[in-house]
Amino acid sequence: MRVFISADMEGVSGIAGAPDVVRGEPEYERGTELLHGDVNAAIEGACAGGAAEVLVNDSHSSMRNLDRTDLDDRATLIRGGTKPRSMMQGLDSDHDVAFFVGYHAMAGTAGAVLNHTFFGSKLLRLRVNGAEAGELGWNARLAAAEGVPVGLVTGDDYTAAEARDELGETPETVAVKTGIDRFTAECPPPTESQAAIRDGAERAVERAAAGDLESPPVETPTRIAADWATTNLAARAACAPGVERAGDRTSAVAGDDYPEAFEATVGMLRAGGPGENEFYG
Repeated sequence: MRVFISADMEGVSGIAGAPDVVRGEPEYERGTELLHGDVNAAIEGACAGGAAEVLVNDSHSSMRNLDRTDLDDRATLIRGGTKPRSMMQGLDSDHDVAFFVGYHAMAGTAGAVLNHTFFGSKLLRLRVNGAEAGELGWNARLAAAEGVPVGLVTGDDYTAAEARDELGETPETVAVKTGIDRFTAECPPPTESQAAIRDGAERAVERAAAGDLESPPVETPTRIAADWATTNLAARAACAPGVERAGDRTSAVAGDDYPEAFEATVGMLRAGGPGENEFYG
């Protein structure tokens, strides 16, 4: 069994505000300790469930948040921000199951901790063939296109609900905290939430081995539109090759299949978005 883990940070145990996840802020180092705890719990559970290989892709902001020396030695790490597939770098059709660890709800989800879609305030929404999708939905569609089911999603309770909206009851969902407001959460002890992550990861791998995980269908051809907060961001995004200026505050890409459109979206977002410390990731 081969497991792919995309590890974001806003949905990690104990994290509630931007200072917890932005490099250089006073709480960031403690935030990375909590990030390692949740990711290592997922690795431990995956291996207990029978995983022979685990690949972890650091998927938050600069994508240099996980320290190789603090990560479980049974996993391989992809670290760094220049990735054609961004949060999903390393995923391929040879993987048996994907985990989304430390994820967050899409922009505009009232009550969800650190809710956003890619950028804290620059991007209003992302739409896939007209349907709004957050990072979770955008990435899950790529996994589905590669034939890899999402078996585990961890984050706050709103993220768990979004996962069920996107993927039905297929994935194991672990709510590591309860959202109160965008910058406030009710957080149980990390030991408790990480134990739940371990158990969920183990079940997810066992279910993948039993063929008990399914992926939703992916529409093709695919058009992905970004609705920006300001006109200049849309203009800047449209400077990237293959990106259309689709409206005053909208840019868009298209592909014959989802992976093609997904990779084009990465270029569009990098062209239009701000620097690494201006957004959550």
